[in-house]
Amino acid sequence: MIGGSLGLAIGGLIVMGGLDLAAAQSQVEVAKLLRVEWEAGSDKWGPPRLVGHIYNDSAYRIGSIRLRVEVLDGSNQVVRETLAWVYVNVPARGREYFSVRRPPGDAFRLTIESFVLIAREAPEQTP
Repeated sequence: MIGGSLGLAIGGLIVMGGLDLAAAQSQVEVAKLLRVEWEAGSDKWGPPRLVGHIYNDSAYRIGSIRLRVEVLDGSNQVVRETLAWVYVNVPARGREYFSVRRPPGDAFRLTIESFVLIAREAPEQTP
């Protein structure tokens, strides 16, 4: 019976490995369906901000988003960069507002550095 138990354990590892591969493929596919729109904003009681929306055209809800904020010079070359966490859940085929501290500079580029797949959401039903 020991051999049988070992076979089940190894089989379980193979299945689990396959799930990780599927999640990695989904992550890459979802990343292609995300975009950020933003503008410089201000808050009269706080530091300058970059505000906007994260758009998610995928079938997955995402969260724990990390944005790469690049400061650009006059020729659009990166002179400084930082990472900013955005703790929102963006629904499938939806958008969510964000606000991050604006670093010193006049021109910026924001991109999604990483995110967490939360769940695949069912397509909306039309009546």
